[in-house]
Amino acid sequence: MTEKSKREIEMDFSRAINQAQELERLADSLSRAANSGVESALLVLKNSWRGDAGGSIELAGKRTTAEIYSTADDLMRIARNIRATADIVYKAEKAAASVCF
Repeated sequence: MTEKSKREIEMDFSRAINQAQELERLADSLSRAANSGVESALLVLKNSWRGDAGGSIELAGKRTTAEIYSTADDLMRIARNIRATADIVYKAEKAAASVCF
């Protein structure tokens, strides 16, 4: 197994943090979409639809919104895990590099 240079260690850590940040941005966008876009669309549908189907549409919309929020939460959790794992690997590789160099 080849040892990484200090520069490679820094670059890998930076890439992992950038990926975590991208997931956080995506999770934030999903949450905002669920909060405003989906809610607005559901309100229009509910107000436009008459009869029994209106309740079904509202229920389906609430489920969809909940799923979007859940997905956003999952993405945030993954981002935290990437950060934590990247930190552990970074510290271990830096320690190993200082022993080897």
